[in-house]
Amino acid sequence: MNAAEMSIADLSGLLLSFSFTIFVFSYIFGDNLLFRLATHIFIGVAAGYASIVTLYNVILPQLILPLLSGGRDEMFLTISLLIPSLLLLTKISPRTSRLGNPAIAILVGIGAAVAIGGAIFGTLFPQTSAAINVFEKNGFINGTILVIGTLATLLFFQFSTRGKESSLTGMTQVANALRWIGKAFIAVTFGALFAGVYIAAITALIERFIFLWTFVKELVLPALLR
Repeated sequence: MNAAEMSIADLSGLLLSFSFTIFVFSYIFGDNLLFRLATHIFIGVAAGYASIVTLYNVILPQLILPLLSGGRDEMFLTISLLIPSLLLLTKISPRTSRLGNPAIAILVGIGAAVAIGGAIFGTLFPQTSAAINVFEKNGFINGTILVIGTLATLLFFQFSTRGKESSLTGMTQVANALRWIGKAFIAVTFGALFAGVYIAAITALIERFIFLWTFVKELVLPALLR
């Protein structure tokens, strides 16, 4: 990396990256103006990017263009979808918020259907199929551990009324023991997930430190020593 061989755009990007990295690291000393400036700019850029993507990928091709140059059926379909979208804007005011309830109900219903379908066909059925074939792929011991972990985890999320310890039947005691095993599997899973998150965060932190050191060594120090 040499400043003399870099374009103005590349150099400006490196300077902005260096500056915003320092601004974010300044939070070590507490909330301050530089950190707030970096977060506000980041939120503004993210909101602007989302708006541009929505405009060019949703509003223009699926709303404006069908109304201007689409056929009759396409125009009717667009208008039928435009009306609930406009009703959502009525949620801005408390006086007219009731008009947007049908549109919200449609969105919630579609979201629930997608979530349930995804859970059944994307998780439950593949998990059942994997549990059936687990002994062939992983061997008897590993397969047994996976099956017990799957069943115990599912039993842990079974919510039912529990009686007193004296009235517990043998099957209930076995189910409670499996729930505790499922709880242990869930704890191990969460621990592994959190460890992965921390490793990713540490990796990103090391990358930022390497960037800062490279920037100072190859751009700042040569400029100061001239």
